[in-house]
Order: sequence, then C-alpha cells, then structure tokens
Amino acid sequence: MSSTLFLSLVLAHIIGDFYLQTDKCCKQKETRKFKSWFLYVHAIIIGLLSWIIIPSYNFGLWALLIAVSHLVIDAIKIHCQKGLWSFVIDQLLHLGILAAISSICETTKELPLQMIDSSSSFSTPLLILAVLLCMKPANILIKLILEKHLGKLDTLGNIRNAGALIGNLERILTIVFVLLDQFEAIGFIVAAKSILRFKDTDTAKTEYVLAGTFLSFGIAILCGL
Repeated sequence: MSSTLFLSLVLAHIIGDFYLQTDKCCKQKETRKFKSWFLYVHAIIIGLLSWIIIPSYNFGLWALLIAVSHLVIDAIKIHCQKGLWSFVIDQLLHLGILAAISSICETTKELPLQMIDSSSSFSTPLLILAVLLCMKPANILIKLILEKHLGKLDTLGNIRNAGALIGNLERILTIVFVLLDQFEAIGFIVAAKSILRFKDTDTAKTEYVLAGTFLSFGIAILCGL
C-alpha cells in the first residue's frame, strides 16, 4: 500500500465528509433520503476532492469509484438508526475503500502532499490530518459516546457551541505539546478546566465534563503521537 496515497485520500475524505458538510445538509439527507439532492452532491464533492489531491488523469476512474462507493455507504447509513455505531461503521467502511484503492492503485508521480512534507522531524501532512481529526470529527465522536453512555443533557452550557470551541482549542494545544515532547504542559490545560465549579446537585454536569475531558485529551494525545 502507498502510505502517501492513502494519507492523501484520507485527508480528502475528512475535509469533504466533515468540513464541507453542514448539519443542515446532513438532516436533509436523513429526512429526504434518496430524494435529497445533497446526498448526490456530497458524493461528487468527495470524488472531486480525491481527484484534486491525486492530480493524475489516470486516477479519474478511481475518484469516480470513491464517489460511487461513498454514495452507496451514505445511502445505507441514512436508513440505519442514528448513533455511535452507525457513525463508526460508516467511517470504517469509507476508510476500508480508501485502503483498498491505495493497495491496488499504482502511482509514480510525486503527490502534492510529498511536496509539502519538508520537515525532517515530523510529517507535515500527518500534522494537518491530526489537527483536522481533533476538531469536528472528534467533537462528533465525543458527543455520540457521551449520548450513548450518559444520555442527553439539554441543560449543559448556556453558550451555543462553547463546549466544541473549548474542546478544539484544548486538543490542538495538546497535539502541540506532544510534538514538542512537553507532556507536563498538558497539566496546565487540565488545571485551566478546573475553573469549572458545579453544585453538589449538578452531578450529571460533572460527569459530562469529566467524561468529555478524558475523551478529548485521549484523542488529542493519540493524534499527537
């Protein structure tokens, strides 16, 4: 398997599946199903991104295969029950297709990611992937895990998306500290979150914060490593 080819396709997938897809569009797919225009547009976007990041004429058919497979997997997903396992299996299937294509497809042309990978101490494309994974995908995964094991809490937080913003910042800082081999500095982020104070009756909130914090730092440390 070409690791650079696989990494390129994963980056295209993460950008297209998470950052170029809004919650409104996702809800439209779930409600309108096969009648949703975004279901098809989304698959086309994934295929085009894959072709852009592997700018080779011969890769056009593979990009088309990625688009079609993405459409099929998403079409199956919108008919399944929404939740943690639906999300995980959906992503594993997408990654499995990309891994298979990376194993079969042969490319001798230098890829764009190889051109920007000039650092000798760490891989720049991997750093980009780690940062992208630690934002929106991590937020969705943590939310689904908490909802599955702790249920939904509508009373959490009065500021819209404040938790997601704080989570993004703490995970990016954690990645930076891991890359700098400064694990002790992660303690300062944990200490900053200790500013949060809850009443004894707010046990549910405390459980959410603690569980979310452990998941957040765990994902960030793994991505940093």
